[in-house]
Formats: sequence, C-alpha cells, structure tokens
Amino acid sequence: MSLYNDVEFAFNQLVSATEALNQFLHESEVIHAECYKLPASAGDMSNTSGWELVTPEKHTGFTALSMATGSFARFTPDYNHSPKYPFRLPGFIQLAPIHYQSASQLVDACNLQKVIIKELINSSKLNQGQKRDLIQSICPNAITLQIYRLIKAADGPVKRVGFTWCNKNSMRTINKDEFLTYLACSKDNPPSGKTRAEWAPWVDKEIELVKAKPGEFIKIKRPLPITPKLNISFKDDTNTVMFYGHTPTIVFGEQACKVSPLTSYLRTGSRKNDMSYLIKRLYVLD
Repeated sequence: MSLYNDVEFAFNQLVSATEALNQFLHESEVIHAECYKLPASAGDMSNTSGWELVTPEKHTGFTALSMATGSFARFTPDYNHSPKYPFRLPGFIQLAPIHYQSASQLVDACNLQKVIIKELINSSKLNQGQKRDLIQSICPNAITLQIYRLIKAADGPVKRVGFTWCNKNSMRTINKDEFLTYLACSKDNPPSGKTRAEWAPWVDKEIELVKAKPGEFIKIKRPLPITPKLNISFKDDTNTVMFYGHTPTIVFGEQACKVSPLTSYLRTGSRKNDMSYLIKRLYVLD
C-alpha cells in the first residue's frame, strides 16, 4: 500500500474508534463532567497580547460531556479559532468504576491509531509542507497536532482534580551564520504595512547586532501559549499524576471528586520584557 493509503486507512480507523468511544461515554454512568472553554486568543502564538488575562468559561454536566466528546473527534480548527494553532479544552469526565475496563480499551484503540498515523508520517521522507498536504488531503483543514494528541485516562479511584496554568518557552540554538543568512533574506520580505525601503534599514541594524555578538551561536527563547494542566490525586496509593489539559481526561470514582477549578490567568508582567533580548521581535537573547 502507498503512504497515502496507509495514513487514510489509519485515519478512518481513528474516526471509527473515536465514534465508538464517544457513544460509550454518552451511554455510560457519568458521575461528573467539567470543561473550560478558553478564548481563542489563549492559544495564539502570533500575538502574545491576548495572554495578559484569560478567563475560562466553565461548563458542567451534559453540556461538558458533549463538549468533551466533541473535542475528542475534533481534528480541524474550531470555527472561531485560528487554523494556526490547535484547539484546547481542559476538563475531565468522571465515570463510575464499573466502566474502567471498557473505557480504557476504547481509549487505547483511539490512541493506537493516533500513534500509527504519527509514525507513518514522521518516518516518511516528506518535508513539513508535504506532510501537511498529505494529512489535509485525507482530512481537509486538519491540524496535525490535534490528530496526534493522545486521549488520557487515569488509573485509580480519583480523589481530586486540580486545574492550574503553566508558562513555557521554546529554546533553540542556531548557528550565527545561518541566522545572518535568514536575516539577509528577510530584507526583501517586509511585513504588511511596510515598504522594502522602510524595512531594510531596520533589518540591517539587526544584522549588525548579531554580527557584534561574540560566539558562533545565538539562542532564541520564544514564549509559548500559556498551557492549562490538571493534577489528579487518588484515594488509594496510586501516585498523583499531571496531564496537559489539551483535551478532557477520563477519570473514575464512585462519588464526585473534589475539584480545584481553572481560574482566570492574570499575567502581572510581560515575559517578553522580563528577559534581556538582543532582537525582541525574534526573541534572540542578549
């Protein structure tokens, strides 16, 4: 079979497995469900101005369950989210313990196909653009990361689910000569609203700053979107676990667990200005 056919088959299997999981969840005894809808700006990597205040919108009960199952089957952007970044829905579904084995098997079936798709694409000789074109030819407008993200199910009788926020940065080390080549090329590609005559002198100043910096490499520290996470503690001796809140987590317990809700995120200072940058727009460290 061709790579396209292999990926298409695995994706169709994923869709079927996800439908089976979602149908099971809607037919099971749900003790509690809770989800937090985030504003679109909370995941935007191109404009950090939306990160100063993030106020989640809490949903519980059947509404939360429907939102959760919808997120498991969402492989394309939400209608009001940018296609440049993946959709996120922190939350959890608590099922009665009698559903543990069946739910876990259905989750494993979904995750198996996700792993297969990821391995097929990443082991290919395609470049990033070709990989994106391949997956989008099978699922139009798909965000690959949403396909890859595993569905989480926690072991043990849940005691508490506590939500929190996490700040992260992306660190890269780049050869100075390569970066200077990149800057030189960018002189001919001014951003919207600027002419080349206006843009080129600005880039020339950046080139001089990089040339004057000692060493063969430069470091780039780019802030990433704030990330919701959840800590899950248990009534028995199962170790506390922490998951990213990209999609709701499935937990188990006879009685509704205690919940520390996801509160509003308030950034008191600019992370971009907290660090010393040689070139702020590109996050080049001094």
